[in-house]
Amino acid sequence: MDEFRIGLIGCGGIAHRHINGYRAIAHDLGTVVAGCDPNSGTLDKFSDQYELSHRFSDTKDLIESGEVNVIALLTPPAVRADVIFPAIEKGIHILIEKPFAENLADAESFVEAAEQAGTVLAVNQQLRFMPDVIALRDIIESDEIGSPRVITHDQFQNRTQFGGWRTEEQRLEISIFSIHLLDRIRSLMGKSPTAVSTVTRAWSPFAKGETLTALTIQFGDECVGTMVSSWHALTQTECRLRIDGTKGSAQSLKGLVVHDPATLTVHSLNGEPRTIDCFEENAFVNAMGKSMNHLLHAARMGTQPPHNGRDNLETMQIVDAAYLSAERGGALVTIEEVKNIK
Repeated sequence: MDEFRIGLIGCGGIAHRHINGYRAIAHDLGTVVAGCDPNSGTLDKFSDQYELSHRFSDTKDLIESGEVNVIALLTPPAVRADVIFPAIEKGIHILIEKPFAENLADAESFVEAAEQAGTVLAVNQQLRFMPDVIALRDIIESDEIGSPRVITHDQFQNRTQFGGWRTEEQRLEISIFSIHLLDRIRSLMGKSPTAVSTVTRAWSPFAKGETLTALTIQFGDECVGTMVSSWHALTQTECRLRIDGTKGSAQSLKGLVVHDPATLTVHSLNGEPRTIDCFEENAFVNAMGKSMNHLLHAARMGTQPPHNGRDNLETMQIVDAAYLSAERGGALVTIEEVKNIK
């Protein structure tokens, strides 16, 4: 079988993790052959380092070149439509960095175009593929702790110093970081969200957008997800992901969500507590590779990957509802309301 030929659009810092993850995990299905970046210095340095055969300064040239049949779009969220629609028209499969789009309506238009063209479109919610989340999903599916009723996911980190394009983003913390946590809550809950209430604070002198989020998601009348994500934990960083089910509880603890070590404890009503070591070397980079591997496998088989665009619309619904709730001082916003905003 011929390998997929992958082009990376955006050759900055995150591109290094993508290409190393692809080479570690997805090498049996695809090879990165091209880089694209408007900054010639960034493009040449990256392409030289990874010995890429083709380099482009313009996305249109890459799409029209015929050299790639898969694109990883690794740019800030403002760069979406100008790449996605032309690539879909060429039958190119696309892995898009989160956030999927700047709003739900745009995301829906991308999904509809991809489905009409028969191309695979996935969103890089790679933190679903970290070892502790995979283990938690297996625990839920085994019914060891029963059906989830409450999922709590909190991250306290010191992210007080940052620069670049993030300083100009009005939609910041939720859109570029805790969107991962929200996606993990939703995918583990296995139900569609129905309402969201959110409080945010913009505490950073370096940014226009929010840097702290406290959020509650309702999944119908029975299940609830909660999240606190702070960039202002100057000491004692912690990432906690806890599931309370109808038969017991499970909890993952680690320093940061992207760290390799993770300790998972499980305690069902009918059993003794047990501990699972979820350490995986290079777990974050490998998760990038797993994300692309799922896309390539789906494209090969004519199926959809777990993080496909239509699935991710529910994560985008939570994000849009969260921002609308924050604008209203934390008032409850239903998913139906944000779905009807055009």
